[in-house]
Amino acid sequence: MKRIFSIILVAMAAVPAWAESLDRIVAVVDKEIILESELESQLQMLAMQNRLDLSKQAFKDSLANLLLDRMIEDKVILVEAERDTSISVTNKEVETALNSQIDRIKSQFASEDVFLTQLQAEGLTLKELRNQYRDEIRNQLLKEKLIQKRLEKVRVSSGEVKEFYEANKDSLPEKPAGVRLAHILLNTQPGPQTEDSLFQYASLIRRKAMEGEDFAILAKTYSEDPTSENGGDLGWFSKGQMVAEFEEAAFILQPGQISDVVRTQFGFHVIKCTGRREDKVRASHILIRVAPSQEDMDAKLALADSIYGLIQNGAGFGELATQFSDDENSNRQSGELGWYGADDLLPAFREALAQIDIGQVSRPVVSDFGIHLVKLEERRDSSPIDPKEDYDTLEEMARRDKTQKQIQEWISRISEGLYIDKRL
Repeated sequence: MKRIFSIILVAMAAVPAWAESLDRIVAVVDKEIILESELESQLQMLAMQNRLDLSKQAFKDSLANLLLDRMIEDKVILVEAERDTSISVTNKEVETALNSQIDRIKSQFASEDVFLTQLQAEGLTLKELRNQYRDEIRNQLLKEKLIQKRLEKVRVSSGEVKEFYEANKDSLPEKPAGVRLAHILLNTQPGPQTEDSLFQYASLIRRKAMEGEDFAILAKTYSEDPTSENGGDLGWFSKGQMVAEFEEAAFILQPGQISDVVRTQFGFHVIKCTGRREDKVRASHILIRVAPSQEDMDAKLALADSIYGLIQNGAGFGELATQFSDDENSNRQSGELGWYGADDLLPAFREALAQIDIGQVSRPVVSDFGIHLVKLEERRDSSPIDPKEDYDTLEEMARRDKTQKQIQEWISRISEGLYIDKRL
C-alpha cells in the first residue's frame, strides 16, 4: 500500500522547485517543462495499473517514448488553455475537485486513520498534500474546460453512426451482464434530538474556548476533523475556498475572535480567526460531525422493515416508492433506477440481489446513502451490441471517436505554433 501511495503522490503532485535543479528535462513545450522524474512516475503508474513488465529495456524505452508524446500533448493543451481568456477556474471549483481527489486516495486505505498514518510515514501532513495537488488540479480543470468549449458542438449523423459500427463491429466490446433495478431509499439523517445534543456539545466546547482554554488543545481533544492534529489550523484561505456557511462566519471575525457554533454539511464548527491580510483569513476550527445515532438508525430500519412487510402482503412497490423514498431522482418514477452493470454494483447490493428472483424485493440493505429496499426488475447476460437496440450507446461511441480525431487534429494545429523540444 505504501508503494501505491508513493506513486499516487508523485504522479499527481507538482514537482518542487528544488527538484528541477537536480532532475533532467526530457521535453519543453513553450514555457512548460517535463522532467525525467515525472515521466518515470507516470511510467510506473501505467505499468502498475496494467500489470506491465518493464524489466526489458527495449520495451520500457518504447513505452516511455509513447508516454512522453502523450505528456507533451497534455502540455500543449495546458498552454492553449492558459492563453484563452474566455475560460477560468474558480477557487471553489478547485477546492471541490481537490476534496474529491483526496477522498479517492483515502478510499484506497482501510480507514481514514490508516490513510493519515501512511501520510505521516511519507513525511507529509494533509495540508501539505492538498497544497501539492492544488496546482495540478487547477491545470486539469482548465484543460477540461478548454476541450469542452472546443468540442461541445460535436455531433454525429445516423450515417456516421452506421459507418462507425460497420468499421468497428468486430472489435466492439460486448454489453456487460447487468440488472435493471428500482429502489426505495430511506435517508439516515440524524433526528432532531441527535442534532440538538450535538449542538449543545459543540456549544460547551465553544464556552471552554471563550473562557480562555487553549483553542489548539481543545481542537486536538475534541475535533473530529483531520486538522485536529495541527490544533485545528486551516491555514490561509480566500473567499470561495470554503463552504458558504463556514466562509460567512470566518470572514467577519477579527484575529483572536471566536465564532458562534456554525452548522455546515460537515457538522458543527467552532471557528477561531488567527490572522487577516488583504482578502485572506487564517483560521482554526473544531468540528463535531453530525451523524445519526443508533436510535436514529433503529427507527429508520424499523420503518424499512414495515415497508418490506407491506410489499410482502401485496402493496404496490411503485406507490410505496412515491410515498416513502427519499431519492428525489427516482421516487416519482416508481423508484426506477435503470440498468447497472453487474460489476458496478455495491457489494451489499450484489449480495442482496443474489438472494432474490426477478420481480422480488430485497430485505433492507444499508449503504453510505441510507437504507434501501431493492427490487430486481430484469437480468441480462453479456451480449454483442445490437445496432438497433443499442443505438444510443453506438451513437455515443461514434461521437467519442469523432471527438478524439478532432482533438488530435486540433493539437497538431496548436503545436505548429509552439516551441516543442523532445529530449528523450
